[in-house]
Amino acid sequence: MKIAVIAKTRLPIAVPFRGGLEAFTHSICKEYLKLGHEITLYAHAESDPQLNVKAFYGNAHREDRQFEIYENDEYFSILKDIELGNFDVVHNNATHELPVIWGMRAPLPVVTTIHTPPTSKLKAVVKICSGSPNLHFIVPSVSFENTWQPYLDKQPAVVHNGVDIDQWTQIRSRNEYLFWYGRLVHAKGLDIVLDAANEMSMPLKFAGSIDDAAYFEEQIKPRLGDLHTYLGHLSQPDIHQQMKGAAAMVSAVRWEEPFGLTNIEAMSAGVPVAGFDRGAFRELISEDSGVVAAQNNVTSLAKAITSAILLDSDKVRQHAEKFSLRTMAERYVNYFEELL
Repeated sequence: MKIAVIAKTRLPIAVPFRGGLEAFTHSICKEYLKLGHEITLYAHAESDPQLNVKAFYGNAHREDRQFEIYENDEYFSILKDIELGNFDVVHNNATHELPVIWGMRAPLPVVTTIHTPPTSKLKAVVKICSGSPNLHFIVPSVSFENTWQPYLDKQPAVVHNGVDIDQWTQIRSRNEYLFWYGRLVHAKGLDIVLDAANEMSMPLKFAGSIDDAAYFEEQIKPRLGDLHTYLGHLSQPDIHQQMKGAAAMVSAVRWEEPFGLTNIEAMSAGVPVAGFDRGAFRELISEDSGVVAAQNNVTSLAKAITSAILLDSDKVRQHAEKFSLRTMAERYVNYFEELL
């Protein structure tokens, strides 16, 4: 099968990943190739060249005040190239509205994985266009399906995200510290994680890109003291190594997160997770792999962490294997084949 994959083009699809969307796109493209399919990844120019990248912009214009004009031109160029490429199917992972609008009249099926909440132009476009027989939608969790259902004229498919369980091997061997990683922004709730760690008097190691400098200065630095350690923006192999001494992975998101790939990565490494009952978190864990806390309650989160630390790494890993990258990619390919 010849697949055109459209990425969100603002950031490179390359390690170290700035977020879950970049990690997802990279992973599924690698798996498509392993399954014997031909792909072209339309993405930022600095994306991983092993993924047969075709790019129209790198970092040029990204900081311009009029960037939206350049971004529209970028997607127009991508869509025109796809029309000339003799592809079988388009797998759209962009959060931009143009691929969906174009998909109504595209000469091939367009499958969009929805990665973001209905808070942008994409919501309006999906609401208007989703009844088109040429448009198809996939969401990564049942909870996210419920979030998007009011704006879709057809039932989306649910395909859970997956991780490379051969890369995220079971590695946990000590219970020395709590661990967290992701983008350092208010919505991800690192400040709440630090409050819980302080309540427990337990060290926290955390990693990720500082995407909101004011949040880091005002909410994170004052909570650090001598107990906690910021590791910087790490690659996935380096994050994996940190799992060796992790007693638990902690999630305290303030939004209805569509999936939560970091939870699966941690569990695959044998690290139990504790987190708020937001988004897909409850959907991703079992009683053997994680513990749910009441929303926005630091004391409840600390109790959940205490319980999670006691969970057996072997059982945590066994649960994570249900979310393998191969299983996810095969479900996508089967979906494409049914359309064709």
